[in-house]
Amino acid sequence: MKLKICLSAVLMLGAAAAQAAGPGTTGASFLKVGVGARELALGSAASSLSEGAGAIYWNPARLAGLKQKHVSASYNMLFIDESQGFLGYAAPLKEDMGTLGVGVDYLTVSNIEKRASDSDNADSKFSNNNTAVALSYARAEVKPGLALGANFKYIQQKLDAQSDKALALDLGSTYAVNKDWTAAFVIQNLGGKIGPDKLPLIFKGGASTRFFENKLTAAADLDWLANDERMYLDLGAEYMLNRYLDFRAGYQLGRSQDKLGGLAGLAAGLGLRYDSFTFDYAYVPFGDLGDTHRMTLGFVF
Repeated sequence: MKLKICLSAVLMLGAAAAQAAGPGTTGASFLKVGVGARELALGSAASSLSEGAGAIYWNPARLAGLKQKHVSASYNMLFIDESQGFLGYAAPLKEDMGTLGVGVDYLTVSNIEKRASDSDNADSKFSNNNTAVALSYARAEVKPGLALGANFKYIQQKLDAQSDKALALDLGSTYAVNKDWTAAFVIQNLGGKIGPDKLPLIFKGGASTRFFENKLTAAADLDWLANDERMYLDLGAEYMLNRYLDFRAGYQLGRSQDKLGGLAGLAAGLGLRYDSFTFDYAYVPFGDLGDTHRMTLGFVF
């Protein structure tokens, strides 16, 4: 009964936030970019697949299955003078009391020119700095097969001398349907506004399954960006060639709404494993904006 009350409260809270949402500009748009080379190579179909500290961003409930401490560091080579990164740490508590995590997501745009008049030479330069710090907790087997997790986030964006702050909440869940199928549901960025703009409220649900003695994994997610009135279908697949090497590919349907052209929506990458270390790479084109390259290092101890 308590579980039903909690789930009902979460759904009503999400429904109320969605009803208040509408099309328009959102603040803290960097929260929509995505982190982690593995997840992005899968076309962002990650709600039921994200592992380790990277799950802080995608679905905090996925931290619940962690057996060892994990550190994850990502760097994204985006466009001119624009870079993004993520640093996460997660550790299981003793006596099956759950998992704690902390993650820092940032995006910086530097060397923006400032002019007081119409001239060829800039008077000065400034930067746009965006940061989100998340504190996470997850618990496995809340009910048989069900794991729940949450993030409490502090968000800050700075543009020249202007600085805005906000608090937000992420709620996540996963459910092991059977030994092959896993389902997930996530609500991201539940909160008010940052400055004059709404936070990018995102509803994400999906499922994944495994084939061929767990060598091939396939996943699909449906993303609803409530405030942007955007919907994407994420499709991803991962093939484990051997214990050292994985190949990945994904596609995000609905990118035509963004009018980026080219190969926008496509993603591909690979993963390398050796001992306690992992290295993941993803190639994610953004059409006319250019190509991006994502890299993630992980360490288990």
